[in-house]
Amino acid sequence: MTNMKKNAIVFDFDGPLVNSGWDKSIHILFSSFVACWDTGFRKFLHPDNLEIDINKMIQGFVKYPGAPRFQQLSAVVSCIVRNKPESVKEPYELGVDENLQKEYKKLQKRYNEFYSGLNNAAARLFWKPLPPVRKVIETLSKDYDLYVASGIIQEILEKDFDHYGFDRKLFLGIKGSDPAGAIDKAEILKQIKNSGYEDVLFIGDSSKDLEYARKAGVKFFRIKTADDYERLMNQIKNGLPDEQDIWEYTEQELEIIKSKVLFLMKIYASGKKLSYQDITRWINTGRFSP
Repeated sequence: MTNMKKNAIVFDFDGPLVNSGWDKSIHILFSSFVACWDTGFRKFLHPDNLEIDINKMIQGFVKYPGAPRFQQLSAVVSCIVRNKPESVKEPYELGVDENLQKEYKKLQKRYNEFYSGLNNAAARLFWKPLPPVRKVIETLSKDYDLYVASGIIQEILEKDFDHYGFDRKLFLGIKGSDPAGAIDKAEILKQIKNSGYEDVLFIGDSSKDLEYARKAGVKFFRIKTADDYERLMNQIKNGLPDEQDIWEYTEQELEIIKSKVLFLMKIYASGKKLSYQDITRWINTGRFSP
């Protein structure tokens, strides 16, 4: 496949291509808690009233859905430490002492380990491509150059891409973040747009994805369910669509996410250790065993 087409379509990976439901939201929040609990940042938690912590954490999470993993982590930790839902690039920005600044690398490592473990277990047991995806990709590849732009670390993204059996020949590029999580989707989209296309459409599933599209100066289309692909294919007959409506998590969605995370936090704080498989089974089925 060569770069000969005048327009490009770029897919986010999680959500539009692979349906992970609310799992990743729960994984991000729970892994952030575990990373704090297992390091010196436990001093900022409230073991006797963990609802205080989940209510803080959710404020940082909702501002950074779809962002690189360490950006999401820093926003959640910022809420725990200083009640500010803002990501930081360096730990000193959290206002913590030098010992905790040094401890932050350990916190990142624990988060990365736990978050990846949960994602891997869920990918094996529950996550699947949305039903219309393969046919949509094949159809669109005839008229557009296709790319993937994701906040997932490049190495992990490529493994996941192959795990689900997507055809690399139909994509001109599969682009993720660097190991430090410093490259976001806006930067990737700008690179694609600046390679010479007349028009670029980014297909994502979060309000943060819309923000990335705006920053890069490309069009946007939201995929939330399989039915949205039918809507996309109908609209694209008249040119690349562009949806600019902002949306937020509903109160009901946030309550479901918070209740599941809080339940897992209480189990972890009690000293009971569950396997990644147990956790993802409970998240998806309400049971800890098959």
